[in-house]
Amino acid sequence: LALLTGLALGGTAFAHGPHGGGHYFEKLDTNADGVVTKAEMKASAQQHFQEIDTNKDGKITEAEAKAHIESKAAEMKGHFAGRLSEADKNKDGKWTKDELSKMPGRFFSKLDKNSDGVLTKDELAAREDRWEGKRDQFREHLFEKADANKDGVVQQAEALQLAETHFDKLDANKDAKVSQDELKDAHKHFQGECGHGHGHGHHHQDDKGAAGSAATTPSRT
Repeated sequence: LALLTGLALGGTAFAHGPHGGGHYFEKLDTNADGVVTKAEMKASAQQHFQEIDTNKDGKITEAEAKAHIESKAAEMKGHFAGRLSEADKNKDGKWTKDELSKMPGRFFSKLDKNSDGVLTKDELAAREDRWEGKRDQFREHLFEKADANKDGVVQQAEALQLAETHFDKLDANKDAKVSQDELKDAHKHFQGECGHGHGHGHHHQDDKGAAGSAATTPSRT
């Protein structure tokens, strides 16, 4: 599901800031009972599949995946810009640590290239440019993983199987449920891998992902 959701959102299923995928968990936990079942995870995978499969032929092509990612990326970019505008309390076009109080210090430091204690539009744009340059590589990697039979498309059955496999990996104690703690543990592991330079284009989770979600949010939404 992480890979399928990646195709849907232009990131991974954990690309919801540094809070252990909390927003993602809430979306999966449709009955709000505090755990995610395999049925809920497969339902989410099916929903994402249908969103990406624009011609409704029961398969996702690379062209459909690319178009969907570009659309979602533009949407996220607009949301990011809005959050930055809200956070810039004195409207000077720069952001201090106080203005970005939700952003973990290590993310702020990575973005603050000249270490002057403020983030400029140029510094933020540089991070955006790096992510945009990796987007196609990221999409191709996700698509390759999802396309189990290597026929050049992702079938719905492949998407659902991927959701089951992902669920089994997340369910660390094998009780047929995924708790928020289990999702947080998986999120931390994923961030650790990204921090050491593994993966294909996942570095946006470590930097831009955090900057673009709760990091720039004056209050949790």
